Amino acid sequence: MARLPVTIDGTDSKPLPTPRINLKRLDGVRNEMARVYRAMKAGELDGTDGTKRAYVLSLIGKLIAASELERRVEALEQRISRSNSQP
Repeated sequence: MARLPVTIDGTDSKPLPTPRINLKRLDGVRNEMARVYRAMKAGELDGTDGTKRAYVLSLIGKLIAASELERRVEALEQRISRSNSQP
C-alpha cells in the first residue's frame, strides 16, 4: 500500500489532484502557456521554472503544428495520386 506524503506539520494528507491539461491541440497548449505566464506574473511561479515550462510548451506546440502539416501534406499527396491514376 502506498504511503501518503507527510506534510510539514507531520500529518498525513492526500495530495491534491493535478488538473488535467489537454495538450493535444494548439489551443490547449496556448491556454496552458497563458496560465504559466499569469502564474509567473503573479509571483506564484518562479521565473526560471516558468520559462522552462513555457519552452517545453512551445516545443509541444511546434510538434502539433508539424504533425498537422504532415497530415495535410499526406492527404494532398494521396489526392493527387488518385487523380493522376484515373483516366
